[in-house]
Amino acid sequence: MSDIDDDCHPAQALPIGTHTAGEKPQDGLQYLSLVHSEASYIPDVMAVDRSMFDLTSDVAEPRDQSNRLSFPPALINKQVHKFSKLRQYCSRMQKLHPSKLQGEELELTISKKTFDEQPCLSLVLSLSQVSVFELLDYIQEICLSSEEKSRIPTSVSSWIFSLLCVIDKPVPMDYMAIIRAVGRRCAVLSSDLLTSLDPKDLNASSDEPHFQYLVLFILVCHYFQQLDLLEEFGLSSSL
Repeated sequence: MSDIDDDCHPAQALPIGTHTAGEKPQDGLQYLSLVHSEASYIPDVMAVDRSMFDLTSDVAEPRDQSNRLSFPPALINKQVHKFSKLRQYCSRMQKLHPSKLQGEELELTISKKTFDEQPCLSLVLSLSQVSVFELLDYIQEICLSSEEKSRIPTSVSSWIFSLLCVIDKPVPMDYMAIIRAVGRRCAVLSSDLLTSLDPKDLNASSDEPHFQYLVLFILVCHYFQQLDLLEEFGLSSSL
């Protein structure tokens, strides 16, 4: 039996109760009666106020890219190229000498003092991916926190660079969140250079700690392809 009658109106397929207007439904059948009654007053075609979909006032105007700073292309290419070569070297070492590296991962008692000394290559190469991201997470949460800005361990930038060298790609989403957090911390620490990005200033500051954090920010953005972080700091992603 069809659920549509001859007048093209829905036929009653299930029983409904009797509901008295103005009274609260006492059971499910009376509630169905109320719904059926209210539906009879709704027109088949309704006009929608399209102004409710006008979101232009909430949309930010696009920024003028021509007035935004960007990293010197030569600096990006140089740092990404050197980093890529070093990652290839680390990968070859792990494949050529797996027996020498197996079992060398130490039970690290992670503290800020850990990052006062330069990282050992054999230790870094032996780290599991879980250990790598545990160290990076500790660094960005503890060592690079805003409260510790004046007491950052002396070799923490070397540790970050070394750990980034042995991260497997593609990076899982939850691990990439840690890399992005490290990138943001490094950008904040190198904010003085980010506000100018004058090649002369960059060359003169290449031996300064904040320049090392700037390089790390470049690698996170350009090597690990997190270019949207540039937008967060008002920089252009164009080369």
